[in-house]
Amino acid sequence: MYFRPLPVLTLLAIPIMAALVALGVWQAQRAGWKADLIKTFEQTATAPPLSLAAVCGAGLTEGQVISPPTPSGPTLRMFGHDAAGTAGWREFQVADLCGRPVLVESGFEALEIGGPGAFLPPGMKPEAIVDRFIVEPWPEKSFMTAANSPARNEWHWFDAAALSQAAGAPDLDGRFIVTPYSGTPAFLSRTPPETHIGYAVTWFGMAAAFAVIYAVFHARAGRLRFGKAKT
Repeated sequence: MYFRPLPVLTLLAIPIMAALVALGVWQAQRAGWKADLIKTFEQTATAPPLSLAAVCGAGLTEGQVISPPTPSGPTLRMFGHDAAGTAGWREFQVADLCGRPVLVESGFEALEIGGPGAFLPPGMKPEAIVDRFIVEPWPEKSFMTAANSPARNEWHWFDAAALSQAAGAPDLDGRFIVTPYSGTPAFLSRTPPETHIGYAVTWFGMAAAFAVIYAVFHARAGRLRFGKAKT
């Protein structure tokens, strides 16, 4: 084999190749991490929900399945969908959890109905509600989200400052919301392990393609040959 690497191209290629491989490894690790999270959550969801006292003792954390809080105060209407995919307004009120006000989903108002929803997990039957809610991370604003309209009580993203004012809760906890349990939550199911595996394959594929291009470029320049050197 004969190989004389081009110095400048090789100096550029090494960090690019390292970055592509590192991204592939990172996504493969995230696939395992997400699978472990989902497995842990499924085990947690089948266990009795934590009492509010136990939650406060352990500290409020993402993914906890807890007993129903008691929300009160103004109802804030956040646009979204129920578990069945029906568009409408998710209704939130404030509940005191461990000394801090937290937004708790207390109903759902379907657009085609227009009336207030019942206090139960969106899209689920009354007998399925009752004993468990889940602590979810505070939702992030997406790129194309519409503007909020506090005057009409129509919210499209979780603006902590404005929601605090509307709910009359100046120290509203902006880390978590609490929603009725209706299966694996969106923050776990949105990007399943299989998707991370797909990302990993993509990054590794790009690394392999880059290596082939690098080799072909050197071969055409006469700087890479396989087999015995000519005498």
